[in-house]
Amino acid sequence: MDHAFVFAAQQFLGFELCDALLEKGWTVTAIDENKAFEDKWLQIGRNANLEYVPYGDWNQNVNSECTVFLPYYDQLRGEKGSYLTAVDGLLGKMDQPPHVVRIYSNEFGIRNVESEGSIFYIPTLYGMHQPEDFLFAQLLMGREEISGFVDDPTGAIYVKDAARAIVNLSSKKERFILKPLSERSWNEALSYISDEEFSTKFRHGTPKGKEIIVRPSKSHESIIDQQRKGIHMHEIQE
Repeated sequence: MDHAFVFAAQQFLGFELCDALLEKGWTVTAIDENKAFEDKWLQIGRNANLEYVPYGDWNQNVNSECTVFLPYYDQLRGEKGSYLTAVDGLLGKMDQPPHVVRIYSNEFGIRNVESEGSIFYIPTLYGMHQPEDFLFAQLLMGREEISGFVDDPTGAIYVKDAARAIVNLSSKKERFILKPLSERSWNEALSYISDEEFSTKFRHGTPKGKEIIVRPSKSHESIIDQQRKGIHMHEIQE
């Protein structure tokens, strides 16, 4: 049975990677900085193939036959998952390092990444649990003032669809650029939230790799509606 270590496992993409791997029958060791957020993991349900380990309790052992997922995408403004670089360095020093899957935002494409393993570049991801760093989340929360956002207007992909695509391609030692079916997907999804036009300060990177079209499993409208309901339920629970 395939075994994956997923870091930043309680963050936006990291959590969906865990879910997608479990769907495929993998054994998953999920690691993040905080104690387990039980209400979030209940969405996956009890699964004997899943083990959550707080980063501080991790023994820093990874079998060379495992696959390690490092969703740098979840670092956003550097507030989350800052330990991923340390984990990456640790893996690189192993005599027999595991296969590593690194996931970046398209903006990271302006940097030079020379790494073994699989590399993915992705645009804006949206759906349940989208962080407040994104414009979609701020608008759905009813923010009167938008204090900047990290959206990539070149595309919008449902986070679950992106996670499944990454898992399906994770065994290949290649570079991939995930693209939505529509080139206007970001604006199309945004139109279900606001009629206002927003200017972005996205720094267009130039990632190189094989382009993969991620076909949507749901409509923009249904994804936004689900995201809106999730925010509303969270506010009621608080």
